[in-house]
Amino acid sequence: MTGRQPVVAGVYATEQALSLPHRDAMDLALEAVRGAVADAGLELSDIDGAQVDWPGPGGVPGEGSSWARMLGRDLRWTSDSMLDNAGSRGLLKAAAAVRAGFADTVVVGGCKLVSRGVGPVGAGVPLEFTDVWGSYVVAQFALVAARRMHEYGTTSRQLAEVAATIRNNGTTNPEAMMYGRGPYTADDVLASRMVATPFHLLDCCIVGEGGAALVVTTAERARDLPHPPVAVLGGAMEYHQAAYANPALHREVGMLGRDAATRAYAMAGIGAHDVDVFSLYDPNSFEIIRQLEALGLCGEGEGGPLAASGAIAVGGKHPVNPDGGCLSYAWNGTQQMTLKVVEAVRQLRGTAVHQITDAELAVVGNAGSGAQHYEMSVLGRTR
Repeated sequence: MTGRQPVVAGVYATEQALSLPHRDAMDLALEAVRGAVADAGLELSDIDGAQVDWPGPGGVPGEGSSWARMLGRDLRWTSDSMLDNAGSRGLLKAAAAVRAGFADTVVVGGCKLVSRGVGPVGAGVPLEFTDVWGSYVVAQFALVAARRMHEYGTTSRQLAEVAATIRNNGTTNPEAMMYGRGPYTADDVLASRMVATPFHLLDCCIVGEGGAALVVTTAERARDLPHPPVAVLGGAMEYHQAAYANPALHREVGMLGRDAATRAYAMAGIGAHDVDVFSLYDPNSFEIIRQLEALGLCGEGEGGPLAASGAIAVGGKHPVNPDGGCLSYAWNGTQQMTLKVVEAVRQLRGTAVHQITDAELAVVGNAGSGAQHYEMSVLGRTR
């Protein structure tokens, strides 16, 4: 690696919990930022780009440039969009800024303190063509899953095997919200109550609070930093329409991410089967099966048998979400996307809780069929 090759130099995850009543949003976001910067071996004043949610008080709510005073310097790069401040999308935009010279060192991240009511988690804004049907996030994904099961014979037990595998990763991860709550079997998943056909309760991700952040800089700058840098080798994005704007249709989004994967792999100069570990969005068990197909690990309709074979386990040939993912580690709003990057970086550093032996390449996938958009990044270990 030379010059302005973008790398991830620092990562950090705050505590994750169902509720963090002793924390406020500014406190949590600042911990995430300070933690990632410290992990990179830098000072706050070294950061000249901020793609971080600004929760206030002070500044202008939602405006990323509000971080300038907190960081103690003028910024050269910022972003105000919630999704631009998280996960693969945030990482790729920060990497582009660094490669182009708009900024030298960018922090990406934020936090979520969820206002939990008695109803299901929705998109967070009024949606005229979705709300009228009483639909919500879980149901949007369920529509795609039900159609896939009808067309290809994917089974509820295959979904349950995915859920049990990933949940059990979190059961033995001390940082996970569900630490110590398992182990789970596929039968346990199938015995849990139905939420939205075909999803049982244990097929669905948890909801909680927490924060995360990462630091992107140049390979040249990273030479003097404490951790081996993780290179941003490639990435791509794919959008069918605005998230949750209309109920998702399998014929339109069933293979969402396939084009992004093709472009990202080509950019990185690799193939799907070269990847050592996958850190994928798992709002439900089915979405993992769908991504195995869209990311090119198997043919369309073959993801269920592949997942149920043990391939996605920590010791399998395509390990997925060794930290427990959204099913067991944490879901904290959009920053669950950043947690996916955090886990991938830890795997490539060799410091993960459930370490994949000799991991050199990782894929991070965010969003999916129900959300009707997909972002992915390819990360590589440096020597």
